[in-house]
Amino acid sequence: MPDSPRPSEWGQDDGRLERFVRERQQPLLRFLLRMNVPEHDAQDIAQESMVRLLRYSRSEPAEAWQALLYRIAINLLRDRKRRSATEQERRSGVDFGVVANEAVSHEPSPEQHASHRQALVRMQAAVQQLPQRCREVYLLHRIEGMTYPEIARRSGVSAKAVEKNISRALRLLREQFEATSARNPDDVI
Repeated sequence: MPDSPRPSEWGQDDGRLERFVRERQQPLLRFLLRMNVPEHDAQDIAQESMVRLLRYSRSEPAEAWQALLYRIAINLLRDRKRRSATEQERRSGVDFGVVANEAVSHEPSPEQHASHRQALVRMQAAVQQLPQRCREVYLLHRIEGMTYPEIARRSGVSAKAVEKNISRALRLLREQFEATSARNPDDVI
């Protein structure tokens, strides 16, 4: 597992990155565990994700760090799975000369990267436009992975109220994306 970046390596960001890392490490770990990643691998991926986020923290706004962190973690997970599959093929004696000639890249093209980035920006903007309570409940459920009863206890509302807020958030997001798609039919989300 890579060494944790030291606060002095984070530069003069008035402690925002350090707070962000402290607050997001456990939720990221829970996210990876929910994806059936073995705990030791999940810890390694979470740590490596935080280290890689350090590279982008100065060039990306703080509001984008969370989405960037999760994208980095997902990419690291995919890389590990690819390496594992390659290693298994090596052990099984697969002729890589033949495989390499027949292989097709499953990596997104630069255009797809740009499209995904634009979709992410639009999604972040749409979530920010949700009413405060809807946004909080939606993020607790979708990002933190909390159940409706957990959110209800944390927020001091009923599970039914949480359900209504999630439904409202999803409806508002869908309406916003449908309106955006109608204005920009070439955009793909």
